[in-house]
Amino acid sequence: MKLKSKSLCGFKQSVIKEHFDEFQRIVSCPRYVCGKCARVAGQKCFLCKARKLGK
Repeated sequence: MKLKSKSLCGFKQSVIKEHFDEFQRIVSCPRYVCGKCARVAGQKCFLCKARKLGK
């Protein structure tokens, strides 16, 4: 099952455990960081206040 585009801070821990491979893919090559919760992701659609990471 593919996860719907939703802020990472909105997922329950049980969903994270169930779909760990998908979460690993989302955070493996971070290009964005959330200015609110400091989580990282490869696509900004997974973060609530996405800011592009510098090089």
